[in-house]
Amino acid sequence: MTTADELARRAEAFRDYLPAQSPMPAISPEYSQIQVPLMWGGIWQVPGLDLKLRSFATISAQCVNGWDFGLRHQIKVGLTMGMTPQQIKGIFIQLLFYAGIPATVYGLLQAQQVINEREEWRAADVSPDSDWLDTVEEKLQRGSEIRRQHWGEQANKDVEGSLAQQMVPEASDIVDGYNFGEVWARADLSPKERMVCVLAALMARGHWKQLRQYIGYALEMGFDQREICEVFSQSGWYRGWPHVEDALEQAKAVFEEKGV
Repeated sequence: MTTADELARRAEAFRDYLPAQSPMPAISPEYSQIQVPLMWGGIWQVPGLDLKLRSFATISAQCVNGWDFGLRHQIKVGLTMGMTPQQIKGIFIQLLFYAGIPATVYGLLQAQQVINEREEWRAADVSPDSDWLDTVEEKLQRGSEIRRQHWGEQANKDVEGSLAQQMVPEASDIVDGYNFGEVWARADLSPKERMVCVLAALMARGHWKQLRQYIGYALEMGFDQREICEVFSQSGWYRGWPHVEDALEQAKAVFEEKGV
């Protein structure tokens, strides 16, 4: 049996990762009595997903939310856990294609303000060298290779058969070229970290059709069922628990289709 006191003790042990105290105890002690043990003593410490991956999922969900307090706070948590400034920025670059320009520009601005708060973070804020390709055609070719490598040939068929490719092919080529041929090729995030960001953002946006597709891609990459479900559980705490139920419904259907 897990007691409330045990959750509170776990939360206290987690304080090393929290660079700033919440103002909530002074505003509503009752709210904090629920939030702190539930979040930091509970959800964040459930087995099944690496702690840093939980931070990637949380920042992605907060990017979709667009609320500065939660986003800035979680960026600080990620940096305190050992993420680099370029990894933090890489989350928003990745989500450009899944959460949109306003949310990701806002996220990058918030990230830069947080990074500027500490000298060690500012010193580490160095853009990596990138092998940018010259043409959209080259980007599409590299994107096709990356999809095949991570998710199999079916992923290329999914892109080729998409409504975007049928109805707005020029725009689709540009988006797919830059997304898969440039961003997914960047070294700032690992493929697994990128997938966590995408799963969290699609769940938080409620894009269920694409979420099912990416759940299948995650399985192809080597995610197990528990990891995928924990991404949704972690992200849903910040977006709203009904989103978790809906995402798990999609996951269950994909697991059954794949026979896993």
